[in-house]
Amino acid sequence: MTKKITLTLILGLFFTWPLPDVPALRYLLLFLSLLAVVRLSPWQNLWPVWCGNRWLFFFLAAFTLWVLWQAVFISHDTLRSLRELSSQWLNALLALSLGVLLGCSSREKKLMSGAIITTALIGVWVLQAMIAVGQSVAHWWEYDELLRGLVPLTGGKLEMSFILNMLLAALTVDLLFRACDARRFLQMKTAWIAFALFFALVSLYLAGARNGIIGLLFLSFSAGILYSIHQMRVTHWRRGLASVLLLFSVITGFAVSGYQSDTRWPSFVESARLGWAIDEHQAWQDIDNTPLPRMESGLPAEASAYTRVAFIHVGLRLMDEFPLGVGYGRNAFSHALHASGVKAQVGHAHSGWIDLGIGGGLPAVALFLVFLLSLMVTGGVRYFRDQNPHGLWLLFLASGYLGRMVIDSVSRDHMLQMFLFLAGYLLIMSMRDDQLRLPAGDMK
Repeated sequence: MTKKITLTLILGLFFTWPLPDVPALRYLLLFLSLLAVVRLSPWQNLWPVWCGNRWLFFFLAAFTLWVLWQAVFISHDTLRSLRELSSQWLNALLALSLGVLLGCSSREKKLMSGAIITTALIGVWVLQAMIAVGQSVAHWWEYDELLRGLVPLTGGKLEMSFILNMLLAALTVDLLFRACDARRFLQMKTAWIAFALFFALVSLYLAGARNGIIGLLFLSFSAGILYSIHQMRVTHWRRGLASVLLLFSVITGFAVSGYQSDTRWPSFVESARLGWAIDEHQAWQDIDNTPLPRMESGLPAEASAYTRVAFIHVGLRLMDEFPLGVGYGRNAFSHALHASGVKAQVGHAHSGWIDLGIGGGLPAVALFLVFLLSLMVTGGVRYFRDQNPHGLWLLFLASGYLGRMVIDSVSRDHMLQMFLFLAGYLLIMSMRDDQLRLPAGDMK
């Protein structure tokens, strides 16, 4: 009974994380999930876990100590920075701890098997994809038009595309292992995997998030390369070459389809050029109340491309002006602008790296980047060395998050918590059995 309650709490938290306007419920479920999983956790495994991932935890600890020290001695507003660390980073670390403890419990069969837990987590995302598609179809039924670019379930297309990219990464890992090793990653029949893949792709299309489509293209390319290498090793180079050509054809088709279905793409280059000219055009300072600069065609620049590029350019200047940061926080971009004398009506920078660089300074960027690269290396090693599917998912997860931080502000709130929870869980699930059981001195 305790196991079922624990899993129910965790799945409830997983479903609630991307929902809008329920922060209190999120924190309550996170706290209850931690309490429940702590009772089942095999504490004797924590030392091997530390030793097997010590460099990762070292970089994460160094990042935490830096932002704490910076908040006290460097930030422009110590109390505000400490509050942000408490509400943002502390909860993210709790989510990481939950993922680690969940992984330890599943490896020792204290809760349920890792295969069942991983499949259950994926099932939550599939359900959310189905709900999002259902909401769009319901809108079509009532108004004769599919709902595109708006996702009532998550309150925004960024949040929906974020979880869909992680879902598609897991489904891709499963398909690769079925095709290359004839074994399952998820405890689902192939027909159900196809069903989940269909709803994930349709939901991503309806969300209309260009950055989510870009993530899908990179994921498809990476998976295709891995599959082609496998074909070259086990069959013949010609079949591998054919797989590569088929891969490029499919990716080209995705790219063309995405380009044609989104009217914003044709104006992207010129809008980005206008956005980079932050001294000539200052609409970025109050995008809601200032007319956008006009392109050569006479039409206004595309708002998303203009704003993102302008914010990146402004952010780079602010990082040069405040190399040690102004204090960790989701709205550090706005605070830095005010500190530099610019009275702009903005919040975050629409780029996780810019937000982190302005808030935590260049040391925070360097430490978090090394942490993400370490996750990628760890996942890659455990996949190529041990053929561990959780390792491959960790590689896809960390690389996707690193890239998404360039163009979206995903290093905050529930998105940061979800990422660190999964990173902690996958770190444990991708470890070898001997790593979890041998004394630290015998670990390789």
